[in-house]
Amino acid sequence: MRIAYDNQIDDLSASALTALTSDTNYPIENVQDQRLTTVWHSTALTAQTVIIDFGAAVSITTAAIMGHNITSAASVITVAGGTSASVFATAETLTFSEDMILKFFDAQSYRYWKFTVDNQGNADGYISIGRLWLGTYIQISPTSLDDFTVTKRRSDNVAYGRNRQKFASTGVGWREFELTFPKTGGSVLSNIISMYDDVGQHSSVIFCNFDSLTDYPLVLPCYCSIQEDLQFNHAGRQKYKWSLRLQEDK
Repeated sequence: MRIAYDNQIDDLSASALTALTSDTNYPIENVQDQRLTTVWHSTALTAQTVIIDFGAAVSITTAAIMGHNITSAASVITVAGGTSASVFATAETLTFSEDMILKFFDAQSYRYWKFTVDNQGNADGYISIGRLWLGTYIQISPTSLDDFTVTKRRSDNVAYGRNRQKFASTGVGWREFELTFPKTGGSVLSNIISMYDDVGQHSSVIFCNFDSLTDYPLVLPCYCSIQEDLQFNHAGRQKYKWSLRLQEDK
């Protein structure tokens, strides 16, 4: 199990983000907003780039694109680190997914990073992205591979008349994860506590129950938030049983 929670892009000023093209009503700094519906739009049909200047070298192991309109016809979806705004190392290829384009890779440390998307067949005529993510992740082990529940929730508004006439407005759907973990201690426990101290219930994380596997649709990697306080129950020798409840964010 992996959780990425330290999106380094969010800590930057808007001037550190440079998009090849950008709609004035949908600027590139929108990718720093937690809401996936607050998006950046390009204004051209050509391949688009976004260059991030961290000001100093930053070690990255996780890259993601979320809340996007990229299609499976995209010929290029990559991310690369560089020593300048024009010189970049060999790019990491990101695999298309409708929900979240995500890749974990060995740590690379660079000051400059560049996302590239070439989706010229996109019927919308522009690239739209809600979140760009660069950071690291924590590995949780022992994990909750078997002892978890996934609930499909919806915000449909439904009311019935006295004779069972239905009146309804359509909402949206999201997933809820409830996970129970075996005895955990050492550095893993410290990492979990540090993660919760940082994000609490106010910031979104990327949750991957099966690391980089995307073979199980119900538990695909999820952009979500922690929904309750973490309680650690001592199970002996400074190891603790604990649980986690997460709900998908939009």
